[in-house]
Order: sequence, then C-alpha cells, then structure tokens
Amino acid sequence: PICSIPLGTWVPKTGEPNRRPFAMLRPNASLGAALSLLAHANVSSIPIVNDNDSLLDVYSRSDITALAKDKAYAQIHLDEISIHQKANSSNAFYNGQRCQMCLRTDSLHKVMERLANPGVRRLLIVEAGSKRVEGVISLSDVFRFLLGI
Repeated sequence: PICSIPLGTWVPKTGEPNRRPFAMLRPNASLGAALSLLAHANVSSIPIVNDNDSLLDVYSRSDITALAKDKAYAQIHLDEISIHQKANSSNAFYNGQRCQMCLRTDSLHKVMERLANPGVRRLLIVEAGSKRVEGVISLSDVFRFLLGI
C-alpha cells in the first residue's frame, strides 16, 4: 500500500513534530486567500474541504489561470468573492467530480494507473467512506520515487 512507502505529502498526525502544514481551504475562503496560499505553500492545487476535512473539490493554479484568461480578475475583488461563490457563478464546482482520489491502502500500481489517465496530475488520498483528506500524491512524486531522487 502507498501508505507504507515514502511517497506524496501527507496530513501531519496530531503531535507530529517538524512537519510543514498541509494546505487546505474551506469553501468560504476568498479567491485572494486561495491565490495567496497557492503561492506561499508552493503547490499546484489545494483541496477544498468541509468542517470535517472531507473533500468537496480542489482549487488549482489552472483555476487562477482561467480567471486571468477571461480577465475576470479585473471585474471582481478577489478578497470579496469566496471560492464557492465563484465556482457557483461559473458552474465550476463539481462536488468533487474533478478530484481524482485514492485510498491509503491502494497499491502503487493502482496509483500509477490512475495517474496515467490524460489530464490527471495528482491524486488526493482520502479516508474510505468519509472522504477525509489524508494527503496527496502527484505525478512528479511518483517519478521522484521511482528514479530515487
């Protein structure tokens, strides 16, 4: 199972020392907060979770790029619009359907098969049933692991 190999980024367990925080956002977070967190955490996407940390959707750099492409940023105040408001206005909130997921018990082979699908660059690791976010595995994580980098 993937949880037994050094692969991906995992949500720190309570009391674990020296781990960087795992970036997650609530649906009511502003677009400005999402952009800031993407930049400061130096990640390409951030899970959008409910109060139980269960996965709702994912917000990524491509969502910000789409705002810039449509010049929507010139018409909205990033700190006044929430991720959920913007998603509902653009039909972009898919209730997790854009999120590719796996379980901590999935094999590396199964993870690689899912990452081999066109357009899939990361898998969010979720708890079975609750969909509570446990971590993320990116395509580059798998390459670094396989190449021993």
